[in-house]
Amino acid sequence: MYRNHPLFLKNRQVTLSEFGYITALDEHSESFEISSDDGKKLKMLKVYHKWPHTLQKCRKSLAHGIRIVTRCSANLDEGSFFNEVYIDPNGAPLLAFPSDGEGAPNTVEQLVMERIWKQEVWAEDISNRKDLTFEKNRFKNALAQQSDRDKFLTERTTEFLNNRYSEFSIKQLQHLYIDEHIRRRAAMRLGINLAGHSSLKVHLEGHLYNTNFIHVTLPQFGGIDSVIGLHRKEDGNQWISTINNGDNKWWEHECKVIQEKDVDEPISHYLSIFSEILNSRYGLTKTKEQKIGFHKTVIKFPKRPR
Repeated sequence: MYRNHPLFLKNRQVTLSEFGYITALDEHSESFEISSDDGKKLKMLKVYHKWPHTLQKCRKSLAHGIRIVTRCSANLDEGSFFNEVYIDPNGAPLLAFPSDGEGAPNTVEQLVMERIWKQEVWAEDISNRKDLTFEKNRFKNALAQQSDRDKFLTERTTEFLNNRYSEFSIKQLQHLYIDEHIRRRAAMRLGINLAGHSSLKVHLEGHLYNTNFIHVTLPQFGGIDSVIGLHRKEDGNQWISTINNGDNKWWEHECKVIQEKDVDEPISHYLSIFSEILNSRYGLTKTKEQKIGFHKTVIKFPKRPR
């Protein structure tokens, strides 16, 4: 069954729409536009950290004749804009669900998102032990550099999430406290401006077992996904201790572009650094026609290790 109308995911504040086949792709300095065989045209702005990856997926869909579903932020017109694309398999439509699903929107939303996350993981080389080893070593090195207080909080929060994540995630939409450190990291790694925000609204997607990392989506920022580190006190007070975009190739370019990551500068300074890292990561300044490699999120989110 194909849906002829968009599917609004209330909890994540995004709209999914069946686009069909891409028949044309036009890139501009601040955006790119895709066209379908029935004359539909949608524009994606070049914002946030994943737009080069989405552009590459559009190119591959055009080249190989793959049907797609588009995602759009709830505060934009899904008939004009999009900010991500997913494969819409022939014979197993991404947005199809039983007719009685109309009365259970939360269940339908979770069903569709589970399909999407499985699709995104399958698109990666999940057997790449080298990347997984690199990420584990980076996590250990970061832990070793923490203060005794932060190390204690990380270890205790990890134990809490290992044992009680299912209980913790019953409330999937949460507002978590952030400080200036996190506002800077979010600007530098995600390209989002949290100036003036004391908390960040997140939708919990999954826990990386035996760490304090949680995969989340950000409803206020087009439904983009990221990885947060959580710190939690015994009294239940909790906050975001770190945030990143899950791209293991990002780190080498971040270290190349910036050494002092907490200088007393406005958020605009860190947003400029984000652009520099993004350019370095994808070689955007070399040539607009350069083939951009697939974004690889090496942080997987299994409930338990096998």
